[in-house]
Amino acid sequence: MQKANVPGASAIDPAHRTDGSIRSDGEPADQSAPASLPVRFGVLQGQVRIADDFDAPLPEYLLDAFEGR
Repeated sequence: MQKANVPGASAIDPAHRTDGSIRSDGEPADQSAPASLPVRFGVLQGQVRIADDFDAPLPEYLLDAFEGR
């Protein structure tokens, strides 16, 4: 654990010091959570197929449907 000196910290009223954030319902807002697992690239290799025209422009009738025309 690292410690740091903050100039003027002793001038802060102890009633206003907090060790963590408190929500309006009284529960602490900051909670410890385990670190997430690293992303593993290539896990689905060969199991997913993306069509060749995946990024092709949509036909007019679909654009009209999305835009409510």
